[in-house]
Amino acid sequence: MILLAWTDVRWMKRLSAPIRVLVTGSRGKSSVVRLLTSALASFGLDARGRITGVLPRELRPGGPGSRLEEVLLLRSGQASVADMNWWLSSLHTSVDAVVMENSAIAPELQHLASRWLRPVCSVLVNVRPDHEESWGRGEERAARALCLGLRSDCGEHPVILPRHVAEKPFVERLLREGGCLPVPCEGGADFRDEHLSIVESVCDLLGLDGKAGRRAASLLPPDLADFALHGEGEGILASAFSANDPESAESLFLSTGWSRRDTVVLFNSRSDRPGRLGAFSSWLSSHQWRRVCVCGGSPLVLPRRTERLRIPDGVALTNFVRREGLVFGCGNVAGAPLDYLESVRGRGGGSR
Repeated sequence: MILLAWTDVRWMKRLSAPIRVLVTGSRGKSSVVRLLTSALASFGLDARGRITGVLPRELRPGGPGSRLEEVLLLRSGQASVADMNWWLSSLHTSVDAVVMENSAIAPELQHLASRWLRPVCSVLVNVRPDHEESWGRGEERAARALCLGLRSDCGEHPVILPRHVAEKPFVERLLREGGCLPVPCEGGADFRDEHLSIVESVCDLLGLDGKAGRRAASLLPPDLADFALHGEGEGILASAFSANDPESAESLFLSTGWSRRDTVVLFNSRSDRPGRLGAFSSWLSSHQWRRVCVCGGSPLVLPRRTERLRIPDGVALTNFVRREGLVFGCGNVAGAPLDYLESVRGRGGGSR
Protein backbone atom coordinates (compact mmCIF):
# COMPACT_ATOMS: atom_id res chain seq x y z
CA MET A 1 0.00 0.00 0.00
CA ILE A 2 2.87 2.37 0.77
CA LEU A 3 4.46 1.58 -2.59
CA LEU A 4 1.21 2.38 -4.41
CA ALA A 5 0.90 5.70 -2.61
CA TRP A 6 4.48 6.65 -3.51
CA THR A 7 3.90 5.69 -7.13
CA ASP A 8 0.72 7.78 -7.21
CA VAL A 9 2.62 10.92 -6.23
CA ARG A 10 5.46 10.27 -8.66
CA TRP A 11 3.02 9.75 -11.54
CA MET A 12 0.77 12.70 -10.73
CA LYS A 13 3.78 15.02 -10.81
CA ARG A 14 4.83 13.93 -14.29
CA LEU A 15 1.43 13.39 -15.98
CA SER A 16 1.12 16.08 -18.66
CA ALA A 17 -0.96 14.62 -21.51
CA PRO A 18 -3.80 17.13 -22.10
CA ILE A 19 -6.18 14.37 -23.29
CA ARG A 20 -6.77 11.55 -20.79
CA VAL A 21 -9.73 9.21 -21.26
CA LEU A 22 -10.76 6.30 -19.03
CA VAL A 23 -12.93 3.52 -20.52
CA THR A 24 -14.97 1.17 -18.34
CA GLY A 25 -17.88 -1.23 -18.75
CA SER A 26 -18.78 -4.91 -18.65
CA ARG A 27 -17.63 -5.64 -22.19
CA GLY A 28 -16.39 -3.80 -25.28
CA LYS A 29 -13.80 -1.74 -23.40
CA SER A 30 -10.87 -2.95 -25.49
CA SER A 31 -12.74 -2.27 -28.73
CA VAL A 32 -13.53 1.31 -27.70
CA VAL A 33 -9.94 1.96 -26.57
CA ARG A 34 -8.57 0.68 -29.91
CA LEU A 35 -11.02 2.75 -31.96
CA LEU A 36 -10.59 5.91 -29.90
CA THR A 37 -6.78 5.70 -29.89
CA SER A 38 -6.86 5.28 -33.67
CA ALA A 39 -9.18 8.27 -34.03
CA LEU A 40 -6.98 10.51 -31.86
CA ALA A 41 -3.86 9.42 -33.75
CA SER A 42 -5.58 10.38 -37.02
CA PHE A 43 -5.55 14.02 -35.89
CA GLY A 44 -1.75 13.90 -35.68
CA LEU A 45 -1.74 13.47 -31.91
CA ASP A 46 0.87 11.31 -30.21
CA ALA A 47 -1.76 9.01 -28.70
CA ARG A 48 -1.25 5.99 -26.47
CA GLY A 49 -3.81 3.38 -25.47
CA ARG A 50 -3.75 0.40 -23.16
CA ILE A 51 -6.06 -2.59 -23.36
CA THR A 52 -6.26 -5.73 -21.28
CA GLY A 53 -8.57 -7.75 -23.53
CA VAL A 54 -7.28 -11.08 -24.79
CA LEU A 55 -3.68 -9.95 -24.61
CA PRO A 56 -2.46 -6.80 -22.78
CA ARG A 57 -1.22 -4.34 -25.38
CA GLU A 58 -0.06 -0.77 -25.80
CA LEU A 59 -1.50 1.04 -28.81
CA ARG A 60 0.40 3.84 -30.53
CA PRO A 61 0.44 5.64 -33.91
CA GLY A 62 1.82 3.35 -36.61
CA GLY A 63 4.38 4.13 -39.25
CA PRO A 64 3.69 4.85 -42.93
CA GLY A 65 0.87 2.65 -44.19
CA SER A 66 -0.09 1.52 -40.69
CA ARG A 67 -2.93 3.16 -38.77
CA LEU A 68 -2.09 1.73 -35.35
CA GLU A 69 0.83 -0.18 -33.90
CA GLU A 70 0.04 -2.71 -31.17
CA VAL A 71 2.81 -3.75 -28.79
CA LEU A 72 2.35 -6.75 -26.50
CA LEU A 73 2.90 -5.91 -22.82
CA LEU A 74 4.70 -8.82 -21.20
CA ARG A 75 4.02 -9.64 -17.55
CA SER A 76 6.42 -11.28 -15.12
CA GLY A 77 3.53 -12.65 -13.05
CA GLN A 78 -0.23 -12.64 -12.67
CA ALA A 79 -2.28 -9.69 -13.92
CA SER A 80 -2.76 -6.93 -11.34
CA VAL A 81 -4.53 -3.58 -11.22
CA ALA A 82 -1.10 -2.09 -10.49
CA ASP A 83 -0.23 -2.89 -14.13
CA MET A 84 -2.22 0.21 -15.10
CA ASN A 85 -0.09 2.45 -12.91
CA TRP A 86 3.12 0.83 -14.13
CA TRP A 87 2.07 1.46 -17.73
CA LEU A 88 1.21 5.11 -17.08
CA SER A 89 4.58 5.65 -15.43
CA SER A 90 6.31 4.15 -18.49
CA LEU A 91 4.88 6.73 -20.91
CA HIS A 92 6.98 9.62 -22.14
CA THR A 93 5.92 13.00 -20.80
CA SER A 94 5.51 14.34 -24.35
CA VAL A 95 2.49 12.19 -25.29
CA ASP A 96 -0.60 14.17 -26.30
CA ALA A 97 -3.35 11.69 -25.46
CA VAL A 98 -3.79 8.67 -23.20
CA VAL A 99 -6.72 6.23 -23.43
CA MET A 100 -6.85 3.48 -20.81
CA GLU A 101 -9.17 0.59 -20.08
CA ASN A 102 -10.06 0.09 -16.41
CA SER A 103 -8.94 -3.49 -15.82
CA ALA A 104 -10.10 -3.71 -12.19
CA ILE A 105 -12.81 -6.23 -11.33
CA ALA A 106 -13.20 -5.96 -7.55
CA PRO A 107 -15.52 -3.07 -6.61
CA GLU A 108 -13.08 -1.78 -3.99
CA LEU A 109 -10.38 -1.40 -6.67
CA GLN A 110 -12.46 0.35 -9.34
CA HIS A 111 -11.39 3.84 -8.23
CA LEU A 112 -7.66 3.27 -8.72
CA ALA A 113 -7.64 3.73 -12.51
CA SER A 114 -9.28 7.14 -12.18
CA ARG A 115 -6.93 8.15 -9.38
CA TRP A 116 -3.88 7.24 -11.44
CA LEU A 117 -5.04 8.60 -14.81
CA ARG A 118 -7.06 11.63 -13.62
CA PRO A 119 -9.17 11.57 -16.82
CA VAL A 120 -10.63 14.68 -18.41
CA CYS A 121 -13.58 12.51 -19.47
CA SER A 122 -14.63 8.89 -19.15
CA VAL A 123 -16.62 6.32 -21.12
CA LEU A 124 -19.14 3.83 -19.73
CA VAL A 125 -19.64 1.32 -22.55
CA ASN A 126 -22.39 -0.72 -20.87
CA VAL A 127 -23.50 -2.22 -17.56
CA ARG A 128 -24.30 -5.77 -18.63
CA PRO A 129 -24.23 -8.37 -15.83
CA ASP A 130 -20.83 -10.03 -15.43
CA HIS A 131 -18.39 -11.07 -12.70
CA GLU A 132 -21.35 -12.01 -10.50
CA GLU A 133 -19.00 -13.51 -7.92
CA SER A 134 -17.66 -9.97 -7.29
CA TRP A 135 -20.45 -7.63 -8.40
CA GLY A 136 -23.60 -9.58 -7.62
CA ARG A 137 -26.41 -10.39 -10.03
CA GLY A 138 -28.13 -8.05 -12.44
CA GLU A 139 -27.47 -4.80 -14.27
CA GLU A 140 -27.95 -2.52 -11.28
CA ARG A 141 -25.27 -4.27 -9.25
CA ALA A 142 -22.93 -4.27 -12.24
CA ALA A 143 -23.57 -0.53 -12.64
CA ARG A 144 -22.96 0.06 -8.94
CA ALA A 145 -19.55 -1.64 -9.13
CA LEU A 146 -18.49 0.08 -12.37
CA CYS A 147 -19.60 3.53 -11.24
CA LEU A 148 -17.32 3.27 -8.21
CA GLY A 149 -14.57 3.97 -10.74
CA LEU A 150 -16.37 7.04 -12.12
CA ARG A 151 -16.28 9.52 -9.27
CA SER A 152 -15.24 13.15 -9.20
CA ASP A 153 -14.66 15.56 -6.33
CA CYS A 154 -14.21 18.61 -8.54
CA GLY A 155 -17.50 19.18 -10.32
CA GLU A 156 -19.40 17.39 -13.06
CA HIS A 157 -17.02 14.94 -14.70
CA PRO A 158 -18.33 14.09 -18.22
CA VAL A 159 -19.09 10.43 -18.85
CA ILE A 160 -19.98 9.44 -22.43
CA LEU A 161 -22.31 6.45 -22.66
CA PRO A 162 -24.86 5.02 -25.11
CA ARG A 163 -28.32 6.54 -24.73
CA HIS A 164 -29.96 3.21 -23.88
CA VAL A 165 -27.53 2.88 -20.96
CA ALA A 166 -28.02 6.49 -19.84
CA GLU A 167 -31.79 5.98 -19.79
CA LYS A 168 -31.55 3.36 -17.05
CA PRO A 169 -32.61 5.31 -13.92
CA PHE A 170 -30.07 3.65 -11.65
CA VAL A 171 -27.21 4.53 -14.02
CA GLU A 172 -28.01 8.24 -14.02
CA ARG A 173 -28.48 8.21 -10.24
CA LEU A 174 -25.17 6.45 -9.59
CA LEU A 175 -23.25 8.75 -11.93
CA ARG A 176 -24.71 11.93 -10.46
CA GLU A 177 -24.11 10.70 -6.91
CA GLY A 178 -20.47 10.29 -7.90
CA GLY A 179 -20.18 13.85 -9.23
CA CYS A 180 -20.41 12.82 -12.89
CA LEU A 181 -22.40 14.29 -15.78
CA PRO A 182 -23.93 11.69 -18.14
CA VAL A 183 -23.34 12.60 -21.82
CA PRO A 184 -25.52 10.25 -23.90
CA CYS A 185 -24.63 9.31 -27.46
CA GLU A 186 -26.71 7.45 -30.02
CA GLY A 187 -26.56 3.66 -30.13
CA GLY A 188 -25.86 1.65 -33.27
CA ALA A 189 -27.05 -1.20 -35.43
CA ASP A 190 -24.40 -3.46 -33.88
CA PHE A 191 -21.65 -3.35 -31.27
CA ARG A 192 -19.03 -1.84 -33.58
CA ASP A 193 -21.41 0.87 -34.78
CA GLU A 194 -22.23 1.75 -31.18
CA HIS A 195 -18.54 1.89 -30.30
CA LEU A 196 -17.91 4.21 -33.25
CA SER A 197 -20.71 6.44 -32.00
CA ILE A 198 -18.93 6.64 -28.64
CA VAL A 199 -15.70 7.59 -30.41
CA GLU A 200 -17.46 10.36 -32.33
CA SER A 201 -18.98 11.76 -29.13
CA VAL A 202 -15.66 11.71 -27.25
CA CYS A 203 -13.94 13.53 -30.11
CA ASP A 204 -16.72 16.14 -30.19
CA LEU A 205 -16.41 16.64 -26.43
CA LEU A 206 -12.66 17.15 -26.78
CA GLY A 207 -13.19 19.85 -29.42
CA LEU A 208 -12.11 17.63 -32.32
CA ASP A 209 -14.02 16.76 -35.50
CA GLY A 210 -16.12 13.83 -34.31
CA LYS A 211 -17.22 12.68 -37.76
CA ALA A 212 -13.63 12.73 -39.03
CA GLY A 213 -12.50 10.77 -35.98
CA ARG A 214 -15.25 8.22 -36.55
CA ARG A 215 -14.28 7.79 -40.21
CA ALA A 216 -10.66 7.22 -39.25
CA ALA A 217 -11.57 4.72 -36.53
CA SER A 218 -13.86 2.80 -38.88
CA LEU A 219 -10.84 1.94 -41.04
CA LEU A 220 -9.16 0.07 -38.17
CA PRO A 221 -9.11 -3.71 -38.85
CA PRO A 222 -10.98 -5.94 -36.37
CA ASP A 223 -9.14 -7.11 -33.28
CA LEU A 224 -8.05 -10.72 -32.83
CA ALA A 225 -11.07 -11.70 -30.71
CA ASP A 226 -13.71 -9.59 -32.47
CA PHE A 227 -16.72 -11.54 -33.72
CA ALA A 228 -16.01 -13.30 -37.02
CA LEU A 229 -16.90 -16.42 -38.99
CA HIS A 230 -14.03 -18.83 -39.67
CA GLY A 231 -14.36 -21.62 -42.21
CA GLU A 232 -12.76 -24.99 -41.40
CA GLY A 233 -13.37 -27.57 -44.11
CA GLU A 234 -17.14 -28.09 -44.25
CA GLY A 235 -17.59 -26.44 -40.85
CA ILE A 236 -17.89 -22.81 -39.75
CA LEU A 237 -16.96 -21.37 -36.36
CA ALA A 238 -18.82 -18.23 -35.30
CA SER A 239 -16.16 -16.89 -32.96
CA ALA A 240 -18.08 -14.98 -30.31
CA PHE A 241 -15.87 -16.06 -27.41
CA SER A 242 -15.49 -12.44 -26.33
CA ALA A 243 -19.28 -12.32 -25.81
CA ASN A 244 -19.22 -12.83 -22.06
CA ASP A 245 -22.91 -12.22 -21.38
CA PRO A 246 -26.03 -13.95 -22.77
CA GLU A 247 -27.51 -10.79 -24.28
CA SER A 248 -24.42 -10.17 -26.40
CA ALA A 249 -24.20 -13.84 -27.36
CA GLU A 250 -27.84 -13.91 -28.47
CA SER A 251 -27.43 -10.76 -30.56
CA LEU A 252 -24.35 -12.14 -32.29
CA PHE A 253 -25.98 -15.52 -32.87
CA LEU A 254 -29.01 -13.91 -34.52
CA SER A 255 -26.66 -12.01 -36.83
CA THR A 256 -25.45 -15.34 -38.30
CA GLY A 257 -28.90 -16.27 -39.60
CA TRP A 258 -28.30 -19.86 -38.50
CA SER A 259 -30.99 -22.25 -37.29
CA ARG A 260 -30.57 -23.22 -33.63
CA ARG A 261 -31.42 -26.84 -34.47
CA ASP A 262 -28.42 -26.95 -36.83
CA THR A 263 -26.02 -25.23 -34.42
CA VAL A 264 -23.63 -26.60 -31.82
CA VAL A 265 -22.90 -24.14 -29.01
CA LEU A 266 -19.41 -24.35 -27.52
CA PHE A 267 -19.06 -22.52 -24.21
CA ASN A 268 -15.44 -22.02 -23.16
CA SER A 269 -15.30 -21.86 -19.36
CA ARG A 270 -12.63 -20.33 -17.12
CA SER A 271 -11.95 -21.58 -13.61
CA ASP A 272 -11.44 -17.99 -12.40
CA ARG A 273 -14.83 -16.91 -13.81
CA PRO A 274 -17.12 -19.46 -12.11
CA GLY A 275 -20.20 -17.23 -12.25
CA ARG A 276 -20.20 -16.77 -16.00
CA LEU A 277 -21.42 -20.26 -16.89
CA GLY A 278 -24.24 -19.82 -14.39
CA ALA A 279 -25.21 -16.54 -16.05
CA PHE A 280 -25.40 -18.37 -19.41
CA SER A 281 -27.24 -21.37 -17.98
CA SER A 282 -30.76 -20.38 -19.03
CA TRP A 283 -29.65 -19.29 -22.52
CA LEU A 284 -27.78 -22.54 -23.08
CA SER A 285 -30.60 -24.75 -21.79
CA SER A 286 -33.79 -23.07 -22.96
CA HIS A 287 -33.20 -23.15 -26.73
CA GLN A 288 -33.36 -26.12 -29.09
CA TRP A 289 -29.66 -26.30 -30.00
CA ARG A 290 -28.37 -29.34 -31.82
CA ARG A 291 -25.81 -29.78 -29.09
CA VAL A 292 -24.33 -27.73 -26.21
CA CYS A 293 -20.76 -28.42 -25.08
CA VAL A 294 -18.68 -26.89 -22.28
CA CYS A 295 -14.89 -26.91 -22.55
CA GLY A 296 -12.04 -25.18 -20.73
CA GLY A 297 -12.05 -24.85 -16.93
CA SER A 298 -13.98 -27.68 -15.30
CA PRO A 299 -17.11 -26.40 -13.53
CA LEU A 300 -18.49 -28.69 -10.82
CA VAL A 301 -22.06 -28.46 -12.11
CA LEU A 302 -23.12 -28.17 -15.74
CA PRO A 303 -26.40 -26.61 -16.92
CA ARG A 304 -29.01 -29.15 -17.98
CA ARG A 305 -28.77 -30.53 -21.53
CA THR A 306 -25.08 -29.69 -21.77
CA GLU A 307 -22.05 -31.96 -21.94
CA ARG A 308 -18.44 -31.63 -20.91
CA LEU A 309 -15.88 -31.70 -23.72
CA ARG A 310 -12.09 -31.66 -23.71
CA ILE A 311 -10.61 -29.23 -26.25
CA PRO A 312 -7.04 -28.58 -25.09
CA ASP A 313 -5.76 -26.41 -27.94
CA GLY A 314 -6.45 -24.73 -31.26
CA VAL A 315 -5.86 -27.90 -33.29
CA ALA A 316 -8.51 -29.75 -31.31
CA LEU A 317 -10.91 -26.83 -31.81
CA THR A 318 -10.26 -26.85 -35.56
CA ASN A 319 -11.01 -30.57 -35.75
CA PHE A 320 -14.17 -30.09 -33.68
CA VAL A 321 -15.50 -27.44 -36.07
CA ARG A 322 -14.70 -29.55 -39.13
CA ARG A 323 -16.55 -32.47 -37.59
CA GLU A 324 -19.61 -30.63 -36.20
CA GLY A 325 -20.47 -28.12 -38.96
CA LEU A 326 -22.02 -24.92 -37.55
CA VAL A 327 -20.38 -24.06 -34.21
CA PHE A 328 -21.15 -20.95 -32.16
CA GLY A 329 -18.39 -20.25 -29.62
CA CYS A 330 -18.97 -18.02 -26.60
CA GLY A 331 -18.08 -17.50 -22.93
CA ASN A 332 -14.36 -16.76 -22.75
CA VAL A 333 -11.46 -16.33 -25.16
CA ALA A 334 -8.57 -17.59 -23.03
CA GLY A 335 -7.28 -21.08 -23.69
CA ALA A 336 -8.04 -23.12 -26.81
CA PRO A 337 -10.03 -20.31 -28.56
CA LEU A 338 -7.10 -17.89 -28.25
CA ASP A 339 -4.71 -20.56 -29.51
CA TYR A 340 -7.04 -21.15 -32.47
CA LEU A 341 -7.47 -17.44 -33.29
CA GLU A 342 -3.72 -16.87 -33.20
CA SER A 343 -3.24 -19.77 -35.61
CA VAL A 344 -5.90 -18.31 -37.94
CA ARG A 345 -4.11 -14.97 -37.92
CA GLY A 346 -0.80 -16.75 -38.51
CA ARG A 347 -2.03 -18.54 -41.61
CA GLY A 348 -3.55 -15.30 -42.89
CA GLY A 349 -7.13 -16.32 -43.39
CA GLY A 350 -9.95 -18.65 -42.55
CA SER A 351 -12.68 -16.01 -42.29
CA ARG A 352 -15.90 -16.07 -44.29
